[in-house]
Amino acid sequence: MLDIGRKLQDLREAHGLSQRALARRAGISNALISLIEKEKTSPSVASLKKILDSFPVELSDFFASRSDAPPKTGAPRK
Repeated sequence: MLDIGRKLQDLREAHGLSQRALARRAGISNALISLIEKEKTSPSVASLKKILDSFPVELSDFFASRSDAPPKTGAPRK
């Protein structure tokens, strides 16, 4: 099961944005961001696209599971 709200919150926090700042960037309401992150509502494809356009993330990358991600190069972490 895909947890859109959790993934969105993680992405937003990783970029140092508040819900309000993300809402401004995406041109949607702060309340909608909050409801999505709390899993109280699911965003439409159009709303999710607006949100993800605020980041360097494509829709397909957002929905890719971690196992679909390309392997990282370099030494493994210890």
